[in-house]
Amino acid sequence: MLVFIACGSEETISDETASILLSDRDFTPDSFVTAGWKKSKQYDTATVPESSEIWYGFFNQKDIEIRFYETHEAAVEFGVPAATSSIEGAVKRSKGGKLLDFSGGSFTGYADYLVAGNAVLLCEFDRTRCDQLVANLE
Repeated sequence: MLVFIACGSEETISDETASILLSDRDFTPDSFVTAGWKKSKQYDTATVPESSEIWYGFFNQKDIEIRFYETHEAAVEFGVPAATSSIEGAVKRSKGGKLLDFSGGSFTGYADYLVAGNAVLLCEFDRTRCDQLVANLE
C-alpha cells in the first residue's frame, strides 16, 4: 500500500485497490478455462516486461487478454503499469469510437483491467465480464 501512496493520488489508490482481487492465489491459463474463458491465441511476452505467459481469449462474447506473472507482487508491480499503458494506447489509437489498430498481434480495444492473483486481465469495454470470470474462479 505504501507504493500506491508514494506514487499516486488518493483517487488512483482507490481505483487500483478496487482492481486487485484474490491476492493470495496463483492461476494458470487452465484455471480461467475451467471458469469458462475460451483460450484462443498465445502472444509473445517480449513486449510485456516480467510476464511469463500472455493469452488472448473471450468470455461471454467479450475479449479478455490474460497476462500471467510469477507472483501476485510481480503482477501488481509490472502488470498494472503495462495494462494501463495498453489501455491508454488503445484510447490514443481510437477513431470515431471504434478501435482500429491490431498491430503487434494484440487486440487493442481494452478499456479496463483487473488483477486476480498472479494474473492481469485486460477487459473489452469495461470490467463486467472480467469480474464475472473471476467470480467463477472462486
